[in-house]
Amino acid sequence: MNTAVMQPTGNEVSAEAFRDHRRSGRLCASQNAVLEALTAGPMTRNQIAGRAGIALSSACGRCRELLDADLITVMGTTQDKPARQLLQLTDKGRVVAHSEEAGHAKAD
Repeated sequence: MNTAVMQPTGNEVSAEAFRDHRRSGRLCASQNAVLEALTAGPMTRNQIAGRAGIALSSACGRCRELLDADLITVMGTTQDKPARQLLQLTDKGRVVAHSEEAGHAKAD
């Protein structure tokens, strides 16, 4: 068996690329889409996915990242069964969302 010594696996390369991206402070397109969706007001992850045009699994992941970055917060739960968390922008999130919108307007 001939294998390279110290050759990173595909998963290790992907994980390192993800960590580099997070350290850079840049938001990915789907994170921007989530923030933009939430400018309309509080909504569930399912509503965010629909409004942003992304898969629910992507919306859930991006919401977790944005919650960790304190750009969005849980403001309560729906009265539906099962109850769903309602998410909203934080003050920091509003600033980022509006700066991203301004950046898109300049690029157009």
